[in-house]
Amino acid sequence: MGLPALAAPPARRILVIDDDVRTARRLGSMLEEDGYIVEVMRNGTEAIERLAREPAPDAVITDLIMPGLSGIAVLGEVRRRFQGIPVVFVTGHPDLLTGSSLPFEPSPIVFTKPLSYADLSARLTELFHAEG
Repeated sequence: MGLPALAAPPARRILVIDDDVRTARRLGSMLEEDGYIVEVMRNGTEAIERLAREPAPDAVITDLIMPGLSGIAVLGEVRRRFQGIPVVFVTGHPDLLTGSSLPFEPSPIVFTKPLSYADLSARLTELFHAEG
């Protein structure tokens, strides 16, 4: 008899929110290829409705500027419901976040569009590895 096989860690659930549906789906597909469970939302309103349901996501990746509720509103809801979940902004307007003091801890992670998927993937790996 051999040693028992180690159980694979559970797949991480990530919400991807962007009003550019093609971009969101493309990012979602890449994340799924890396083994994540992905849910794609078209706007902040959909995302906030989703956050009210189980299961909780392990991370949220969101655009900053969207029609209706913005990425800031999503960040606020995530921090209200789930204190430690990483929130990643992918935005063409990082200047709207630099120098501003968002009243949310931990602070969101910010990536500028066009997104380097390799950089995002490395950061997610780092975040989830740190959690254990």
